[in-house]
Amino acid sequence: MKTRLILFLALTTAIGCGTTQQFTALPDSIDRNTVPHQTIEMTAEHFHFTPEEIKVKEGTLVTLKITAIDGTHGFALGAFGIDERIEEKETKTVEFYVAKKGEYRFKCSHFCGLGHLGMTGKIIVE
Repeated sequence: MKTRLILFLALTTAIGCGTTQQFTALPDSIDRNTVPHQTIEMTAEHFHFTPEEIKVKEGTLVTLKITAIDGTHGFALGAFGIDERIEEKETKTVEFYVAKKGEYRFKCSHFCGLGHLGMTGKIIVE
């Protein structure tokens, strides 16, 4: 039984490492005072993010304010090289600039229980 748990944790970690960084989260070339800006409040709790799907316009500076409600969680947005640990009752601010249309997946990057693998979402850039 212990061997299965160790194998499960190893696979969980390996699966989580598949996303590679495609963009710099905050490129030096953007002017934070003139680009469109969108702030979104998000919660992380019991194996889901709220909201799980976020829509933003191409060319927007996005600020996520993520609060962990029921324990320690993580927030990983691999395409932008973001991976933050969020302690229970803490709010973490994450910023990134979306220059290209597409869908970018995010997930919990801190093992938080048996539903951890399902704790995912996406950012849709239109």
